[in-house]
Amino acid sequence: MSSVAGSEYKRYFLPGWGISRNILFSHIQFFLGPYASVRPYSFQGREGYLVTTPGPPLTQKQIEDLQNLSRQYEQQAAERMVVSQGQPEEDAFINRPIQVQQQRRYAPNYYRHYR
Repeated sequence: MSSVAGSEYKRYFLPGWGISRNILFSHIQFFLGPYASVRPYSFQGREGYLVTTPGPPLTQKQIEDLQNLSRQYEQQAAERMVVSQGQPEEDAFINRPIQVQQQRRYAPNYYRHYR
């Protein structure tokens, strides 16, 4: 493996539950230093991130900070989307489904015979 100032890089899996990709990607070097990197990763069926760093892994407090920042970021993004659709900001819900495209689907011919 590569080394920085005599340190070996370590890789570890960080479960992605409650951590926004945008927040983690933009804050990882603040928490772990300039040589840290992160990418989406799946481990034993769980979605998350592969963190690579020459230093120690994220602490529980740092992960909690990332989760709080993620919650704020996602709430603000939901509010922006709702307002851009002309709805009141109070209707903002982080996990609200948002229609992105509408398609008209036709039933196959064999369904038309049974009407």
